[in-house]
Amino acid sequence: MRMIRIATAFYLSDMYICVCNAVTEREIRQAAALGATDFQDLKEGLGVATCCGRCEPCAREILHEETTRCPQFA
Repeated sequence: MRMIRIATAFYLSDMYICVCNAVTEREIRQAAALGATDFQDLKEGLGVATCCGRCEPCAREILHEETTRCPQFA
């Protein structure tokens, strides 16, 4: 399932970002919505990048998108 961008709204995707710990894009975006502000929050809360680490760049990008988006479009 791919993410579709319309204006600045995103549709949540169930794509696996961290295969080792079965963490999806949706879970990372929800964690940010619930207050995760840095990568350490994702590691501790979801287990992202605690095994092989190959998901770290993508997970960081998603977290950055969520923490820098305009509040009126969130």
